[in-house]
Amino acid sequence: MNQFRRFLLMLPWLWTTSIHAQPSGAPFPYTMGITYINGSLDGFVQTPAGGEPGTTSRSRPTFDELDFDRQTALDAYAMFNMEGHQFEIGGQWQRQSGKSVIRKDLVSQKKFFPVGTQVNADIQTDWYRINYLYALNRTNENISLSAGGGLVWFDFDYQLKSHTAKADRAYSKLGYRIGAAMTWRINDRFTLDSRLFAPIPLPNTPEVWTLDINAKYSLWESAASRTLLSAGVGYNRLDYEDGQKVPNHIRVEISPYFRLGLILEF
Repeated sequence: MNQFRRFLLMLPWLWTTSIHAQPSGAPFPYTMGITYINGSLDGFVQTPAGGEPGTTSRSRPTFDELDFDRQTALDAYAMFNMEGHQFEIGGQWQRQSGKSVIRKDLVSQKKFFPVGTQVNADIQTDWYRINYLYALNRTNENISLSAGGGLVWFDFDYQLKSHTAKADRAYSKLGYRIGAAMTWRINDRFTLDSRLFAPIPLPNTPEVWTLDINAKYSLWESAASRTLLSAGVGYNRLDYEDGQKVPNHIRVEISPYFRLGLILEF
């Protein structure tokens, strides 16, 4: 709910930036957006100690056994478009925090949590991105296709605490992706947008899949700026596994999720 409150606090700012507007239809090179995400959560945070056997339960703890079945997140980004080139920098903030009771003996980072133990879990699976896309058909005003790639930075933090034990691990990793996008401008106010990014599988790098399909509606437009409402659905899968004998293995899957956001173009 904290992410949703922050999202709501951003709405008046994005709206008032173009409150004195009149329609113009002009293209805008700069874009800023913020999106609230909510979806079903699946996955686990396997965390050994030094990659040694016996220091972690396999593919555990799961989000389900920690009573985390939904993910709410904030996604924010900024874009710059120039003669068919699009540059984006953004991030997605994914946090889980709560209490649960261990239903099966658990070992995590060499700490033992017997069945029936009450634990506090705090898990951060944030990731940040830099993307580049190049327009493939610049002559079509209504449908645009683009392709490119980018970088992702996975920022992981994990704490699992009971009265007698504490597992605590944090690290950041860099990954690589390729991507494509399609935008269909139905009319002056309504646009459909889809984006797919897939990981380049390399050792010891996070693999982040994202698929987003959004409808965008122009709320207000002038010669200087435009404010849009966006809504859609998506899929997100993050998988990281290192090369240790018993690896750190993190999997976060949000599917499907629903998106609601505001976009400012200027």
